[in-house]
Amino acid sequence: MGLDDRTHIPSMSEVLERLLSFADAPVVVLLLRATDQTRRPVRRYGTLRLSVPLDVLHARLRSRSTAPVVRIVDAAGLPIATLTGRDDLELALAGEALRWRIRPTFRIDVLERGDAEVGPPEIALNYDEATREMATEMEAGYRSALRMRPDPAPEAGLRAQHGVPPVEPGPLPDLSVRFAVSHSSATIRPDGTNAVHLTCIETSVVHNRQYAVAFEPPRGPRYALGTSDMARLAADVRAFFSHRREGFTALTRG
Repeated sequence: MGLDDRTHIPSMSEVLERLLSFADAPVVVLLLRATDQTRRPVRRYGTLRLSVPLDVLHARLRSRSTAPVVRIVDAAGLPIATLTGRDDLELALAGEALRWRIRPTFRIDVLERGDAEVGPPEIALNYDEATREMATEMEAGYRSALRMRPDPAPEAGLRAQHGVPPVEPGPLPDLSVRFAVSHSSATIRPDGTNAVHLTCIETSVVHNRQYAVAFEPPRGPRYALGTSDMARLAADVRAFFSHRREGFTALTRG
C-alpha cells in the first residue's frame, strides 16, 4: 500500500461514502509532508473517528471550515491526524484510499487495515529524517495548535506556501528541535550518533510567577534512531501534549 498519483476527483457523495465506510474502523495512515511527494511516508495505525454529527460534518465540508471533522486516533485515543473542513478531499489508489491534502506539500492517505496487517520492517534513520518525521506526525495531529522551532522541513511548511521566510533561518546551535502545544513543550536533541534525547516541560503562571516542571517519559528520555523508536517517541509526545501523564515522572519545578 504505497503512495502514487493515480487520483480521482470524486463527487462529494463519493467522498462521504468512502469516509463513512472508515468510521470507527481500524485504518492505516500514510503521512507525507515534503515538497517531494514521492518519498517514504510516515506509516501509523489507528482508528478513524468522526468528530461531529453527520449533518455538521456536511456543513463544515461545504463551508470549508477550519474546525475539525475527523480524527484518526492511536490505541490510547490520541490524535495521529486531524481533518478539517478546509482540507481538499480525493479518492486515491484506485479509489481504495481516502486522501486529504492539507496543502500541496502535505497529504494524508487513509486505507483500510486488514486483520493480519503487519508493520513495515525496521528502518534506520538519521537525525534529520527523524525530526522531519516528528514534524509530520505532530502537525498532522495538532494542526494549527502546534508550534515548532525551527521547522525541520521549512520548505514543506505553511509559511513556504505563502512565500514567508522561516522564523529560524537554520538549525539551532545545539541542533535541537522544539515542538509545543499550549503550555507543553517537547525538545528533541541528538544523543550520540544513533539516538535522540527528549525533554518534556510543562509551564504555568501562578500569582505572576512562571513555573516549569520537567517530566521524564515512562521508558526514559533516550530513543534510538529507528522507525520503531520514533513511533514510540511520537506516542509519548502525543500523550504529554494531551495531558495523559501516566507513567511520566516529574523531575523539577522552578
